[in-house]
Amino acid sequence: MFWLVLSMPLDLSDLLWGLPAAVAAGGLAGAFLWREASPGIGARRVAGLVFYTFDLVRQIVPAALQVARVVLDPALPLDPKMIVHRTPLDDDLERVTLANTITLTPGTHCVDLDGDRVTVHCLSPSFAASLIDGSLDKRISTSIGGVERDE
Repeated sequence: MFWLVLSMPLDLSDLLWGLPAAVAAGGLAGAFLWREASPGIGARRVAGLVFYTFDLVRQIVPAALQVARVVLDPALPLDPKMIVHRTPLDDDLERVTLANTITLTPGTHCVDLDGDRVTVHCLSPSFAASLIDGSLDKRISTSIGGVERDE
């Protein structure tokens, strides 16, 4: 997909040369990265990721407005904090989704993900409220967790 975006506008020669090269690169990467076992994501989990993406966009818009308000109004308090959160998520895909969600949400940034510990920098503790109260973990678990991997 990244190659398609960079190649715009496409013509026939781009497709004739680029598509086989992209498929070959993907096949080689898969062969080297997942030698032991397939990552086993599965159709149900992909559907959950699609649903979660829409939910994430719905969360990003208000957070972006809140960050803009803090930046534009110097009277509003800015209280940067580092928060260490222990997540109940036990699957690697769920944990990476959590870290990426934190980073993509304005006002928060995932600094480190080590096992079940997530270190987050936030402009103010209110920006990390859904992380602190556990609702972010729950949304991720509901959307993409608890699904048996397709082997």
